[in-house]
Amino acid sequence: MKDSFKQYFIELLGYEEASAFFLAIEEKKVKRTIRVNTLKSTKKLMKKYLSEKGYEVTDSPFSRDSLDIKGTGEKWSLKLPYHAGFTYPQDSSSGFVVDLLDPKPGEKVIDMTAAPGGKSTHIAQRMQNKGVLFANDMDTRRLKALHSNLERLGIWNTVVLRMNAHKLTLIYPEYFDRVLLDPSCSGEGLFNTYEARTEFWSLKAIKAYSQDQFSLLCSAFRLLKPGGRLVYSTCTLNAIEDDGVIEKLLKKFPQAEIIKEIPKQIPQQIQSLKGIRFWPHKSNTKGFFCIAIGKKESLGLSRKLDCLRTLKSASKKGRMIEKELFKLYGLNDFPWEWVERDSFLFAVSSEMIHTEFPMKHSLSFPIYKDGRLTHAAALWAGLHTKKCIHVDDLLKFFQNSKIGKKGYLKYELIKHSNFPLGIAKNEEGKLIPLQIKMF
Repeated sequence: MKDSFKQYFIELLGYEEASAFFLAIEEKKVKRTIRVNTLKSTKKLMKKYLSEKGYEVTDSPFSRDSLDIKGTGEKWSLKLPYHAGFTYPQDSSSGFVVDLLDPKPGEKVIDMTAAPGGKSTHIAQRMQNKGVLFANDMDTRRLKALHSNLERLGIWNTVVLRMNAHKLTLIYPEYFDRVLLDPSCSGEGLFNTYEARTEFWSLKAIKAYSQDQFSLLCSAFRLLKPGGRLVYSTCTLNAIEDDGVIEKLLKKFPQAEIIKEIPKQIPQQIQSLKGIRFWPHKSNTKGFFCIAIGKKESLGLSRKLDCLRTLKSASKKGRMIEKELFKLYGLNDFPWEWVERDSFLFAVSSEMIHTEFPMKHSLSFPIYKDGRLTHAAALWAGLHTKKCIHVDDLLKFFQNSKIGKKGYLKYELIKHSNFPLGIAKNEEGKLIPLQIKMF
């Protein structure tokens, strides 16, 4: 840790609190936490499963969908539920942000910096795959990870965008019920992990970050409906990028106000700093900051760009595929609308059919192509049918080797225990696991 870093936090917190904070950074003791994807499983079931596999499992005190785990379990015991889309490795401080955002089914929500998808997939889960989630990010490389996570976790109410914040405000002014902004920051909250890059910390750097954050936050506020909720979060803890950015927003927009109604499960706070902070020495988590902002009245904004289109339903083709999937796998309940794009059939929420999107966008949940289910759809289908072949040798599966099982269909759904593994092709009496990588 740099002396300038230590001096800044001693001045902010006082010597005793700052010393405890520095010790937490040195010790790097962070709880191991996973989020349960309630679109596919429940906390009760995952808690039982992990306990049986040798872990000590407790409910997270800070995020209602999260479990804290200790110890070492049996081989594959964490990889299996991750692969099947039952879990996502996520610190509870990050999970708390979605508790604070409190998205509802049927709403229109945007995550302005969505990739790789931890918070976006959590938001979609809370929306129960209903309504419309806009997952936006400018980083092409990270967007690939976002798509992968959306597919694995079984999310079909999401459209993925790569669009700068200012352009979004020209297309969707005062449009969203909920807005999440989690921008790039100095990353002080990660200093108590082995990801820490403390050598890059400087006052000059955090002031530069704060300028970019304020610009993005202004755009986020313009996207928010009157009466909606905006959550600004960072994985940093200083008052320049956190309190300072919020104070500038409140000064610029008299229509903005801090929402005082917050979840009960918050860690111990220090002094009268704005928002909610997860201090590593208080919460035993990564460091984090978040605050909820409301909009009292409209800014009087109107759309400046009109480069939008609606999705074209492929319900007729979708019904044909539904009949085929019933015949093959006994699947008979498809809780989505069908859309065709680039030879794929996609699942989307009913609200998405009536929503206008920019010309350049991508959908999150491919279902069918070239006469078979995609890997993402097979993970979903494996939860809803008994017509699966059970795989015992997980080593061969994860190595994409031939599985010593005989199949009867050209493409078989495969499982291990209660966990869908995907789809396998039947070749010469052996099953070969398949995974489509679309992006």
